[in-house]
Amino acid sequence: MHFNNALASSAFVVAASASIIGSERIPLIGPSFPTNFDLSTSNHLEDARTEFSSRLEQLFSTGKLNQTDLVFAVDVFSANTNGSIYSKLHVGEGQEQILTAGELNFDTIGRLGSVSKLVTAYGLLAEAGIEVFSHPVTKYFPELLSNSTAPNRINWEEITVGAVASHQAGTGGTGGMFVTPARIHNICFTHTNFSTTDYFLKVQNGLEMTVDSYIDFLRDEKRPTMAAHRNALYSDAGYSLLGHLLGRITGQSYPEAIQKVLFDRLGLNSSTAFPPIPGPNVNAMNRTLIYPESYFNIDSPITAASGGVFGSISDLRKIGLSILNSELLSPATTRAWMKPLSATGSLVDLVGAPWEINRLTIPATPGSNYTRVSDLYTKAGGNGDYTCILALSPDHGIGYSFLIAGSTASKARWPLRQALGEVFIPAAERAAAENAEKNFAGMFVDTSAGNSTTNMTITFDDGQPGLGVKDFYLEGKESGHLFLGQTKPVPASYRIYPTGPSETSQSLVEMYRSEGTIRVSQRVVYYASPLPPRAAALGGEGLFENQLEWNNVGFSGAIDELVFEITDGKLVSITVVGAETWIGKPLVLQRLD
Repeated sequence: MHFNNALASSAFVVAASASIIGSERIPLIGPSFPTNFDLSTSNHLEDARTEFSSRLEQLFSTGKLNQTDLVFAVDVFSANTNGSIYSKLHVGEGQEQILTAGELNFDTIGRLGSVSKLVTAYGLLAEAGIEVFSHPVTKYFPELLSNSTAPNRINWEEITVGAVASHQAGTGGTGGMFVTPARIHNICFTHTNFSTTDYFLKVQNGLEMTVDSYIDFLRDEKRPTMAAHRNALYSDAGYSLLGHLLGRITGQSYPEAIQKVLFDRLGLNSSTAFPPIPGPNVNAMNRTLIYPESYFNIDSPITAASGGVFGSISDLRKIGLSILNSELLSPATTRAWMKPLSATGSLVDLVGAPWEINRLTIPATPGSNYTRVSDLYTKAGGNGDYTCILALSPDHGIGYSFLIAGSTASKARWPLRQALGEVFIPAAERAAAENAEKNFAGMFVDTSAGNSTTNMTITFDDGQPGLGVKDFYLEGKESGHLFLGQTKPVPASYRIYPTGPSETSQSLVEMYRSEGTIRVSQRVVYYASPLPPRAAALGGEGLFENQLEWNNVGFSGAIDELVFEITDGKLVSITVVGAETWIGKPLVLQRLD
């Protein structure tokens, strides 16, 4: 097994070889197997819980995680159960005093760091829709236009909201935002008894900048890190701007706007873009109680949208599940948002808005040396002694998050993220494969004809992504070629991949629902025989991939479409949509038990 995690620049390999062997047949991107089953009841999940506990103890014993220094909460959640399927709380010895409620629980507040960027993008989409990404930034900040001819400054005429959201605007970081020589001189030397030390203390809390002066800085002083849309370069400055853009749309400050458009709508009881006000009812991990220089109370209103949001594990779970289930956004908007928008110098690290997308290679079926691609959508964040991560796997309907506090929090997030991803994502894939073999494979026949001469056999095949169509007989004749629009048999094999939520509902909830009856569209994908080799990078030969099956899906209409009727997680019948073309009437094949 080869499990890549790009941001940590490491891989989980259960084989001596460091090479990746792609599956013989290239699947469609997305889940290999239907996700309409209850993951929480899987033995693979139970194994993952045990394995993660062992991994955690190993991280403690090797010193990769400081057991004494750290306080953290970990949560793994499932869209199928709409709740947590694993959780872990840890309080290092002697660290109890930072817990203002006297204990650590899933409502305990910590800093989200740059996970705030994900919160900001989500709020912007919830308020303005996906079309806002196509708008020029100057629609909301026309005052940025006045520097269009200035040399070595950002050309705002070229920049869309989407370019900023996907780190492609060249806006870079916030370094230098408060500390240009002119600004230091104007503040420090025109105020009596006001030293540069006083200035930097104010800078730390963002007290010397207004929204208007920040826009002036971006227009007049900020040098571009690159030309717009050239590639993705991480940008704190850009996301700070997006927060104020949301403010202009709503007519409020960013903290007020994000409270209204996201926190209130999702019922996030712990989330805030202000530092929590100390009091008897505050439940937080506040390190200022033992370390006055802690980042916990730092408030920078100008950059809050980039890194100033506070929240809890329970709120992160609500955010993650609401995205997977498309609760606030339309399903189409969610699908559009959860897409790569830029590449990086790594084959396995892509960028969204602001997703950090880890392209994983995981076994096509449990134990196989062949792999398939699965994208994990993550966002990492850190504010000094606080770190956070939120990760979502749409292929499996699961996600995970954690909040960490401690002097070693910054480096602790990477091994913890690695362990969670390496344990729970493969477990979910193994569970999906096992469920497919148990509840989807089998023979399906046309019972209306009074015999079984019209039938289809669905298979689960080791080392192959997706389900297979072993045989399709129409009135006793092998008829797989009809899925291609051919009039006679051709040397080929066929596999089936999910292509959307449901025939009756486009809600993403349908992708993960295991109770009741749903009808889910699938597409039959044709593979020529013999198979051309995969590219050399995936264990084959040559520079290019030679299988272009994604070009051919639906090319001749709906003749390659199957509609699965699933009742309580089990495939009970298959509607062969193309039969209307072939035999002039609907064809429904019932499971032959």
